[in-house]
Amino acid sequence: MGGGPLVVGIGGSAGPESVTGRLLHDCLALAAAAGARTVAFDGDTLAELPIFSPHDLQRNAIADELVDAVRGADAVLIATPGYHGAMSGLVKNALDFLDLLRDDDHPYLDGRAVGIIVSAAGWQSCGTALVSARSAVHALRGWPTPYALTMNSAEQQPDEPKVIAGLQLLTDQLLEFTSWRAAAG
Repeated sequence: MGGGPLVVGIGGSAGPESVTGRLLHDCLALAAAAGARTVAFDGDTLAELPIFSPHDLQRNAIADELVDAVRGADAVLIATPGYHGAMSGLVKNALDFLDLLRDDDHPYLDGRAVGIIVSAAGWQSCGTALVSARSAVHALRGWPTPYALTMNSAEQQPDEPKVIAGLQLLTDQLLEFTSWRAAAG
């Protein structure tokens, strides 16, 4: 497949006013402007996933598309609202479906850089949600980028220069990792 690296975005919350969804799409737009191919599974799409259960696995077309996209991804971008000290259930459920990659040559998120975006109405929730998202990425054998964007929606807006600069830094780190990985063979 030609073109730049594939960055798969997962996250947001359901509804047209999702700040987290906007941040996800803004970051993917920066990656596309830098030559990456991108695909997004945003909150409205994730809301169509069945609840993951390894013992009673129910799949639909969205689940299959998500798993196939991540299977082919060079990098993954996770954007979650911070809810009650953790990532949202919507995003966690999507990550749980990555269990279907366990028997792949590169299981789960192995060998992929993973950028994380958290938005929440308070810095404490930003921090605790970031820890929960990074913990899930580690459990899935991914490589979280050194920088993660946290945005306190009670004090910041997505179009502020500091937020845009943070999205650019996150994008740069994702794409640098994919180029290093490709060069290593």
